[in-house]
Amino acid sequence: MALRSGHGNGAGVPRIEVLPPDELPAGVPAPARRAAERDASGRLLPGPGTSDLARAGARAAHEAKQLAQLLGLWTPPEGHAYAPYARLAREWRDGHMAALAASVAGGEVGPGPASIVSTAAIQLGASRWLSDRGAETGDARMLLDASRLGDASRQNILGAHELAAREAIGRPRPAENLPWFETEASNG
Repeated sequence: MALRSGHGNGAGVPRIEVLPPDELPAGVPAPARRAAERDASGRLLPGPGTSDLARAGARAAHEAKQLAQLLGLWTPPEGHAYAPYARLAREWRDGHMAALAASVAGGEVGPGPASIVSTAAIQLGASRWLSDRGAETGDARMLLDASRLGDASRQNILGAHELAAREAIGRPRPAENLPWFETEASNG
């Protein structure tokens, strides 16, 4: 977020704005995962990689439940005109969250950026629905509303990126990732 001077009718009035794409913080890539060891038949062997995998699976299941509610509590039934767009929003949100976690958020997207991404997904799904309906019926108002929702989705995507990056940069690092001099100093 940046404090910018207003322009046009709002000249001189400071405004808080989402950073433009070329000014977004780089963030932190997700840490590499330890590979789980397997025996000759492919079964998992006990060890740190296996326990990391189990923890990640449990965390993913918990997060999936929470994320499902961020898109609203009503699910359109199959056959409803909006159902494919709700599915698009869900799939896009899941994909974007995974990409955000891997490339910017240090492997973990917090609740704030998750909420923003979910809102962007809802806006994207509604934008595509209105765009299709507007094109089908020739309704210019629907097409304009679709464009506005698409623009709002874009702004939320930028805001989520910025917040996720700032959270990742500020998040304490696990001791195993600290440089040798920090771990030696803390040990003794």
